Amino acid sequence: MTNEWPLYFCLFLALWSAVIGGVFSAFSEFVMSGLLKTTPAGGIEAMQHINRDVIKTQFVAGILSIALFSALFAIYSVTVFEGAALTTLILAPIVYLPSVFLMTMFGNVPMNNKLERLDHSTAEAEAYWAEYSRKWTRLNHLRSLGSILTAGLYIIAAITLITSGQV
Repeated sequence: MTNEWPLYFCLFLALWSAVIGGVFSAFSEFVMSGLLKTTPAGGIEAMQHINRDVIKTQFVAGILSIALFSALFAIYSVTVFEGAALTTLILAPIVYLPSVFLMTMFGNVPMNNKLERLDHSTAEAEAYWAEYSRKWTRLNHLRSLGSILTAGLYIIAAITLITSGQV
């Protein structure tokens, strides 16, 4: 009997990365669009509430755990796998870490923190909202793409592990 847990772990990481990417995509495509159709003060206040709430969710836990587990899984994979399976298992965190994890930590989160410190009804907040919404959404599109590419890499890795007989 073969040890199949790496196959299932690839599929788990693929699914969770795809879910994260879908949430990012939905937020960019219609949540931000809806917030921008309200008054700036209304959009800012709603986004401040969303940012406070998201911290307590499995979504954030997913972003963080994928970063950790994908890096550890890649290190493990170097000792066990070879060929295309190993390549994709190394590429997945190479894609995910900068495009999702680091972009979140050093792009979107600092912007959220700055927005949080503003009184939503001020001219200063309104001016920042125009910049924030444009830049934040652009970064969020990139996070969505990074998550979905990561999911694809894990699916390819799973298929390659099977077809190469490594699991």
